[in-house]
Amino acid sequence: MKTFGEIAAGVYLISAGRTNSYLLVGDDLTLVDTGLPGEEASVIAGIEKIGRKPNELNHILITHAHMDHMGSLAALKKVSGAQIVASSKEVDYIGGVKKTWTMGREGLGGKLFKGVLYLLETFSFNYEPVPVDVPCQGGEVIDCFGGIQVIASPGHSPGSLSYYQHERKLLFTGDALSGAPQLQLPPRLGCADYREALTSVGKLAELDVAICLFGHGSPLKTEASNRMKQLLKGASRLP
Repeated sequence: MKTFGEIAAGVYLISAGRTNSYLLVGDDLTLVDTGLPGEEASVIAGIEKIGRKPNELNHILITHAHMDHMGSLAALKKVSGAQIVASSKEVDYIGGVKKTWTMGREGLGGKLFKGVLYLLETFSFNYEPVPVDVPCQGGEVIDCFGGIQVIASPGHSPGSLSYYQHERKLLFTGDALSGAPQLQLPPRLGCADYREALTSVGKLAELDVAICLFGHGSPLKTEASNRMKQLLKGASRLP
């Protein structure tokens, strides 16, 4: 476990490498994203560090079906029995019917990136498929951590989801936005549909957000909504 710490009341950031997972602590536990295959040990260590047990994990919310966000999902499902929440558009990738590298990527750079992902998924990552318990389209409210609203935010991937906790004004964006090294739009070559990704950012910017929590990089804790809107103004000039 390389990174573990409380970043807001009851919200812990866990990172074993380049991808963030978030442990939400209440009467039971909720996890947002799981990291790469083999990184479940960091999540379990984090749960135990705060004096809780893995079987208290009740929901696992997946932002999108890229390997660095759902790679340890099956292992964590086994130790917890948690309900898996993910996009209805991406259940085939999570369930192993389709390979994640086959998702669309924009432009020549995206095609080259797909080639790299093919090699990694074929020869390096040992991903174990797992069925999705709660397929979502957006608009649903998940009964965890005081109620988590599911927000469809496609573009980075066809079915990307963000998760919003209204009372605490917390937004978990996955890769719909990035905080590495600072607030920025998702890289175009990593997107299935970049224009759709910009539209999704516009929708997220309309929310009342106090803290924006990304799949990569540090959380944004000041003027999150305004800064998202300013980011989009610059993006409007892109070809």
